[in-house]
Amino acid sequence: MKSLNDIAIAYKDSALRAINPGVPFKGKTVRGRAYFNSRAVKDGNLFSQVASSNTIKGMTKLGKDKKSFTLTFNIAPNGAPYGKYVHNGTWKMAPRPFGEIAGESKSVKEAFDMYMNQVVESELETTFENMEDMFLKAGFKVK
Repeated sequence: MKSLNDIAIAYKDSALRAINPGVPFKGKTVRGRAYFNSRAVKDGNLFSQVASSNTIKGMTKLGKDKKSFTLTFNIAPNGAPYGKYVHNGTWKMAPRPFGEIAGESKSVKEAFDMYMNQVVESELETTFENMEDMFLKAGFKVK
């Protein structure tokens, strides 16, 4: 059974893996060069700041309707505000989009799919139970 925390854990792990040791990705060309590895570690500060500022509980928020949710990930935390330049790139430096890479990773997609399947299954069960009650009230016999 997957929860929002499982999605957040998978996302954070994938993002940190994209920072160090780095993962291959289809890079954008900057000044004639294409980057194919997302590794973004010089002294480890970005890695440690991203790891410590993105807590699992702080990354997820369930909507009031109990069906929607928000996943928040800070790519430029306090102590490493340059993370946005690493992620998005500059005119001299190609982007290393560790947040996007994490969102497209297999583990995040699997965790998301499992969570959504549970939400949909629960919603369908509730709907069918309500339909059964309506049929009984209307005088039908439900087997």
